[in-house]
Amino acid sequence: MDANKSLTARRGWLIPFLLAVVLMGSVHVQAQDASPLLPFTPVLGEIAAGETQNWTFTGLDGAALSFRVEAVSGDLDPVLSLRNNAGQTLISNDDHEYPVNKDALLEAITLPRTDTYTVQVSGYGDTAGEYLLTLTNGFADLDTQDTFDDGGDWGSAGEATTIEENDGQLNFQLAGVQALDTTINSSADLQTDYYAQVDISIVSQIGGWSAGLTARQQDDGSYYLFSINDRGQWRFSLHLPEEEDKVIRDWVQHPAIVAGTTGFSLGMLVNDTGFDFFYNGQLLGHTVDDMILNSGHIGLALGTGTDLNSQASARFDNLIVTVPVEINGQRLTPQQIILGEPSLLVEELRRRGVIPAAGEMALTVNESFAEFRSPGVSRFMLGRGTLFTDFALGTTVSWESAAEGVTGCGLVFRQSDDTHYLLAYVDQTGGYGLSQRDGDTFLPGIYGEQADSGSGAHQLVLVATSNRVLYYVDGQLVGELAVDSIEGQVGNAVVNFEPISTSCQFTNTWLWRWR
Repeated sequence: MDANKSLTARRGWLIPFLLAVVLMGSVHVQAQDASPLLPFTPVLGEIAAGETQNWTFTGLDGAALSFRVEAVSGDLDPVLSLRNNAGQTLISNDDHEYPVNKDALLEAITLPRTDTYTVQVSGYGDTAGEYLLTLTNGFADLDTQDTFDDGGDWGSAGEATTIEENDGQLNFQLAGVQALDTTINSSADLQTDYYAQVDISIVSQIGGWSAGLTARQQDDGSYYLFSINDRGQWRFSLHLPEEEDKVIRDWVQHPAIVAGTTGFSLGMLVNDTGFDFFYNGQLLGHTVDDMILNSGHIGLALGTGTDLNSQASARFDNLIVTVPVEINGQRLTPQQIILGEPSLLVEELRRRGVIPAAGEMALTVNESFAEFRSPGVSRFMLGRGTLFTDFALGTTVSWESAAEGVTGCGLVFRQSDDTHYLLAYVDQTGGYGLSQRDGDTFLPGIYGEQADSGSGAHQLVLVATSNRVLYYVDGQLVGELAVDSIEGQVGNAVVNFEPISTSCQFTNTWLWRWR
């Protein structure tokens, strides 16, 4: 493996980042014997053939995190795994862009619970060498790291504000009754999708305050605003020039926000038409809006209260922005996803760019059963005849057979009639399949066998979008199939390759649709 080639293949992440470490001194590289893994603090390790190394961190429920392991020396082909405190492997990655790049990457995954997690690094086969492991909030590519000490292009969007950069912080002062002002860096035009976070300290105030982040700020003065106030509430709104602000999510309390706290960090993940909001790393909520779809500037905001003499002063520090990794202008298709309840799976697929941000849970079935005795496929439709086109569909299947033989359980979808539908299944031998029935034949599809499959319960997830279908079995992507985009019904299926009585159980079946 050519380590130099793998390092320079990045979108400017590693080499400029390490140069910034040397020149700015704002981020350091830990030695391999350091204990916790911290965001934006690369750790350097070295492993021999067959060796593994562990790094731990505390992760919060709903956090969106990325992990990257890059080979630095030797012939190392790194493998990356994330485990919870119980020792269960939640997700792993070997080569995120094989064979061009063999480094490991997990991007914008969603943590299922607050826990102490372990990141395990190993080498594929007998490969060995040094590696660099980096944890980032949001996405994996570092776009901006502003420590406010280089005389940037920050300027006020209003007239009642004093703004200055001093001692590595941006000082922001505002006076007036319910005044609000934003400051933007006019030279920094972000991608449409990104994650931004900033540290905020309220220095002084009279009559109350609010502070926050703006997103997709346009040259005409329109922008989204995520803000926190002194009463322990958060809000998300849309500002349009010469119009009344549109409140998308009005002031609401959250247990993570303690009223009167004057030092905190805010984070916002902007993904398609979706927005996730974080306070000190804790997920506050999610919302969707499609008024501003263009990329734009990021901004910082400060507001005052209702008193006649209202004023506020704040300091902003450590503004960091991450953006998705793209290959040939496209985001990576996840080779593995973290499994869990339907809401977690939808969040996981949405943040990782597999499905759009907007949609609705259109179908939930806690438990269903299907039985079939003859060879072939028996279908049991769900949703009372409702037709679906683009959706994510999931279930957990298990089964019993009256005799030995190959039997399976699965899902049918995009069924237009009894001889036109798609079928995804798993069987008792560990096999899986995804194919399309067209009349009396099944067209060539995807067939294979998982190493750790076989009898027992299996979780299936299908993503049907436009003219392609992604098929995940127990969280692992087992194939992608090109199909026609049509409306159709969904349902459960029993698959018998022999005349055996087979009973399938389906639990927690769900469908999330966006068209």
